[in-house]
Amino acid sequence: MTRANGKFRAAAARILACAAGLIVLSGCEQPQQTTKSQIPPQDQTPRETEVRPDQPPTAKTLYSMAQILAAQGKDKECEFVLRRCLQEYPRFTPAHNSLAELQMRQGRVHEAVAMLSKALEIRPQDPVLLNNLGMCLLLRKEYAPALDRFTQASGLVPENEKYRANMATALGLLGREEEAQALFEQTLTIEKAKHNVEILRKARERQADPPAAPG
Repeated sequence: MTRANGKFRAAAARILACAAGLIVLSGCEQPQQTTKSQIPPQDQTPRETEVRPDQPPTAKTLYSMAQILAAQGKDKECEFVLRRCLQEYPRFTPAHNSLAELQMRQGRVHEAVAMLSKALEIRPQDPVLLNNLGMCLLLRKEYAPALDRFTQASGLVPENEKYRANMATALGLLGREEEAQALFEQTLTIEKAKHNVEILRKARERQADPPAAPG
C-alpha cells in the first residue's frame, strides 16, 4: 500500500544525529503514486485523464508536477505547486505529506509537524501520516508522543517492519531498552538489535550530559 520515500528518510537521518550508527529499518514513508480511486470524491474532476486547456489542473496533475520538480531539486517551485494543490484541493493528503517531506529536507521540522497534523485531521487513521508525524516528533525529541504515533501506525499495519523499528527507536530513546531490544529482534538479528540499543543508549546519555561550552 505504501513505499518508503528515500528523500524523507534521508532528511530524517541527517537531522537525527543519534541515528547515524543505527542499522536502519526505520524511517518515513510516502504514499505510492496516487490513483483516482485514492483521491477523495470531492477532489476528483470528471474524466481526470483528459486535461483540457479550459479546465484547471487536477489534484493528481499538480501532485505529479510537484514530484517532478522535487526530483529536479527545485524545492521553491515544488513548494509553490504543492501549496497551490492544497489551496484548490485542501483534502488531498498526499500533497500535505509531500510538503512535509520538503519542509523536513530543509530542517523546518515544526512546519512539517503542523502540515502532517492537518492531514491527520482529514485522515486520522492513515498509517503513513501517523508514522511520518512520529518521525517529526522524534526529531523534536518528543519521544513519548512519537511512540504513540508509531504504535498507532503499527496497529493499523501490523506487518510493516518499519513502523515496529520506529517504535523500537522511540522506546530506546525513552530508556525502555528491553522493550526496544525485543522489537528490534523481530526484524534484525540479536547482534544487530543489541547494536541499535547501544547506539540509542549513547544518544540518550549525550542528551543527558551535553558537552560543556568552551570557556
